[in-house]
Amino acid sequence: MSSAAAGVTCAVFSLPFDLIKTRLQNMRPDAAGKLPYAGVIDCASQVVTKEGPLALWRGLSAYYLRCAPHAMIILLTLE
Repeated sequence: MSSAAAGVTCAVFSLPFDLIKTRLQNMRPDAAGKLPYAGVIDCASQVVTKEGPLALWRGLSAYYLRCAPHAMIILLTLE
């Protein structure tokens, strides 16, 4: 149970950072050559203001299914 809780904690706390990192990696300049985000804080603030704060956790179930088994396996094998 504790490793499952660790997986949930891992997914909930790391997903916003992963979302911001992915958006920064995938950004392309527009026709004028301007990038959509100026940096990490600008990206986070634009996501929160345009899409709402819950947008930082969009796709949590898929992210949990990818990240939680890793946390569970590591914690169980270390024990």
